[in-house]
Amino acid sequence: MDVSHVEDRVKEIANVAADDERAHGLEDDLHCDVLEVIAETSRDPHARALAAAAIKTAKIEFERWCG
Repeated sequence: MDVSHVEDRVKEIANVAADDERAHGLEDDLHCDVLEVIAETSRDPHARALAAAAIKTAKIEFERWCG
């Protein structure tokens, strides 16, 4: 994944912004994917640790909704 991939996905989110639920889901997916890349590939051990810790929230079961 590089910046152009992220920018493409941001454009996709903007294109579906009228559908709050879909845009929110795509945004969550993007954030998780970026955190995974940082956790797996960063040369900065602090950044890797932060990303790996933050991504754990995706596995917590709770009702997710947007307002």
